[in-house]
Amino acid sequence: MNLNQIKYKLKNLSVVEKYIYLLVLVFFITYLVQTIQIAQNNIQTNLVINYFGLYADFKMFLLHFYSIFTYSFIHIRFFHLLFNLIILYYIGNLFVDFFDDKQFQIYFIFGGIFGGIFFLLANHFFLNTTQNILIGASASITAILVGLAVKAPNYEINLRFIGHVKLWILTIIWLAISFASLSGTNSGGQIAHLGGAFFGLIYTYLKLYSIPLKRKKNTLKTVYKKSDYGLTKHQKDRLHQQKVDYLLDKISKSGYNSLTKAERDFLARASKR
Repeated sequence: MNLNQIKYKLKNLSVVEKYIYLLVLVFFITYLVQTIQIAQNNIQTNLVINYFGLYADFKMFLLHFYSIFTYSFIHIRFFHLLFNLIILYYIGNLFVDFFDDKQFQIYFIFGGIFGGIFFLLANHFFLNTTQNILIGASASITAILVGLAVKAPNYEINLRFIGHVKLWILTIIWLAISFASLSGTNSGGQIAHLGGAFFGLIYTYLKLYSIPLKRKKNTLKTVYKKSDYGLTKHQKDRLHQQKVDYLLDKISKSGYNSLTKAERDFLARASKR
């Protein structure tokens, strides 16, 4: 693969893939810094985490105020990163099918920010978690998961060895685990999950039921777009039907004229299937 091919591939990455590559890049930078510190017999906390992780102590946070944004992109343990990337890949690609690329970034960034706020407030007022520094994208991912569950609660995901499980059930299980783990060694991380969930729930609810949605181009994408790569034919058919049902419901509430051109084209193609 030559340089032009690499540039072309990077330019055409989906928004989910871009965030995945960014998380991997930051992980390798963090790992490299730690390796250099060990070689120099420097046993202090990794410098990347020191400067960009979110401190539980409020005074330290004020010195690194930007960390409420940057901490979400940092991972130090490989399996922590791998777990988050797997969830982000499948949930993130499904998310952009029901929302869009811009909304994905909003949920990721503000989910992390709200997770950080919950972490700071909990440590300052009542929880006193065992963590001094918070890192990881779990709060951002939780915001994306909760937002998707509010938008399409009955959409089913096919889990190997388990079968089809509705999104709202998966989300409840995820949040129940976070609640149950509040007294564990990762209590700060679990609090951050709940902060991300809070943003995902409130923002999605307001977007769907209180704030008029702006008309935008390409609201719906065809079933065979890039983010559907890796889905089974059955999953693609289910997603297609979800979109059809959504548009028919929109017509029944607001009339055919409320559809965008992209939505009308989608229905026209769907009627010929």
